[in-house]
Amino acid sequence: MAQRSKYDELHDRYHAILSTKAGTRYEMLAAMVFKSLEDKNTVIHHLQLTGDSDVPHQIDVSIEKNGKAWRVIIECKDFDISGDKVGLDIVRNFRSVVEDTNADEAIIVTCTGYTRDAQKYAKAKNIKLAVLRGAEERDMEGRIKTVVVNLHIQSAKNHSMTMNMSEANRDLFAAECLRVGITGGIHIMHPVFLVRGAERHQFTSFMSDKVNSSPAQKLPSGLYEVRTLPDGWSLQVESGPLIQFDLISTTYEMGVQTIELNITSDRIAEMILAGVGDHDILIFDDQLQQRKIDAETGEIL
Repeated sequence: MAQRSKYDELHDRYHAILSTKAGTRYEMLAAMVFKSLEDKNTVIHHLQLTGDSDVPHQIDVSIEKNGKAWRVIIECKDFDISGDKVGLDIVRNFRSVVEDTNADEAIIVTCTGYTRDAQKYAKAKNIKLAVLRGAEERDMEGRIKTVVVNLHIQSAKNHSMTMNMSEANRDLFAAECLRVGITGGIHIMHPVFLVRGAERHQFTSFMSDKVNSSPAQKLPSGLYEVRTLPDGWSLQVESGPLIQFDLISTTYEMGVQTIELNITSDRIAEMILAGVGDHDILIFDDQLQQRKIDAETGEIL
């Protein structure tokens, strides 16, 4: 069995094709990559273009930008098995295709690199040389893999409440609480309410909302205090008489809980593209997975 390029293996992890032609899978990977870079472009694999010479040329990857107003043609060379670099002859031959088809932009893509003469000639003829290869661990150096987020959650704890009211109202409130069996503190299930006109709220629930929504004053003791003025509110136990108060002072400690979250992406870097922009571009598994090819037109979808 003939040796397979690692890019054949990479392609077949995401898409299946019947072709056994060498380099076809690398061409399709390149087409998917260029489609992922700019989704609105029309990218076609294996396009036949007839040049000014009336000779048809097989273009590995063609990109149409702005509705055919700008055409990019791409020559792909999978030299993974041989390890050879793209030489001058390949660049020179491709240049003749560029001229014959009047392409606006020309790119050669390989996985192994280019000879010095190929680089000099391509630069002189305005042909871009790109490298599209498998991503390696070294490509991740200097890149963010994991984001550590420290959440500092502040919460009030150890509440203490003081009610300022006249002595007569204090005695009345205590008697009303004893009448319904309340001794000690007031809890969420106790029938103690704050009443103002048609409004009626359970006392503990109301005070918790007040602490959570009102600005607190830090006391010299280190405690925090929220003051609740009457503002038309009265106390009521069950359905007993309305009881006036002057001030309810709620003091509490501020607890701080720190939670560390490590957020790591589950995306897998499969390929890296260099030479078409200002920096190297990582290509991830989901970018290859989401692409499809139209069997009739060769368009990457």
